[in-house]
Amino acid sequence: ASGPPTQIWRRMAGDNFFYILYFQEPGVADAALGADVRESMRRMMTMEGVSAPPEQLTGRPLPPLPEWISPDEFEHYVEAFSETGFTGPLNWYRNFDRNWELTDPVSGVTACQTITAPTLFVAGTADPVLSFTPRDRVGDVVTGDYREVLIDGAGHWLQQERPDEVNKVLLEFLEGLR
Repeated sequence: ASGPPTQIWRRMAGDNFFYILYFQEPGVADAALGADVRESMRRMMTMEGVSAPPEQLTGRPLPPLPEWISPDEFEHYVEAFSETGFTGPLNWYRNFDRNWELTDPVSGVTACQTITAPTLFVAGTADPVLSFTPRDRVGDVVTGDYREVLIDGAGHWLQQERPDEVNKVLLEFLEGLR
């Protein structure tokens, strides 16, 4: 199916909660996440925060910090988002349809037809985003050299969960460009 991503996700999600759709309305998720930055960050880092809107998570026990993040590093994120809020990062999600308009060859207003530069896609096999990311059609968009690396057991926060493995993959890819 082709069309703006949010339309596809609305059809896919039906009446079920889908965090990207929840993030679309300016101010709503911004306020909910900002109401308790520490709790929001902890739920996001354990991916519990994508399962239901924050108001439905209230009262549930907080999950423990993942082993891949130290308490000091976690506090750094809490301090940063306490200062800046969540609007900037949420705007990235709010721009999905515009990005699609600019890059979809079917739309007729393409900024580019295909990606011809060498391209690397790295993800963790336990990242829930892979469940709705159609990688079988990458050849429609990437016509240059393409490499895909899936890191077994790693989740959404890949570069923090497995920094050594990610760095190795990146360095090997970059070395191959010489």
